Amino acid sequence: MSSDRQSLRSELRLRRQQLSDREQDAAASALLDVLRSQVPLQSNDKVALYLANDGEISPADLCQWCWQQNIQVYLPVLDGKALVFARYEQDSDWQKNRFGILEPIDPNPITGADLDWVFMPLVGFDQKGDRLGMGGGFYDRTFEHKAATTKLIGLAHDCQEVPLLPTASWDVPLSGILTPTRFINCER
Repeated sequence: MSSDRQSLRSELRLRRQQLSDREQDAAASALLDVLRSQVPLQSNDKVALYLANDGEISPADLCQWCWQQNIQVYLPVLDGKALVFARYEQDSDWQKNRFGILEPIDPNPITGADLDWVFMPLVGFDQKGDRLGMGGGFYDRTFEHKAATTKLIGLAHDCQEVPLLPTASWDVPLSGILTPTRFINCER
């Protein structure tokens, strides 16, 4: 099964990497439109986003909108083999993690259980809410015992959808998937 997942991961990463800058920008803008009409974010919610790379759909427009709505924004920070979340503000200071990815510096990061919404990147998804990530397992380890109130929402381009993902016992299912064209509610 792992070789199936790895070959699928490579194929889906290539799909999103082949999107032009113009297509990426249009997708990010459309993503915000779908979010605003389908996802009930409220002032003072604590929301985790991410910095896009490798062709991931960018939540930058979503971040700007959250700040305008007084929604607290956090970004993932490596904490061993899992994640904690640092407050992200317009004047945040930065450091690079062991993978060379920028992380905001926050002396008091919060845990995933403290978040209301987690908007996470993914490589692939299916209609059931199964998510294929980059393979490091950071989100799965972080949210294996998530709070019932924490909503895990995968952000993706439509081209990253597959009919059925091969899953593993450690895969944490999503509450929903947000793409530039729709919100898929996956609550079971």
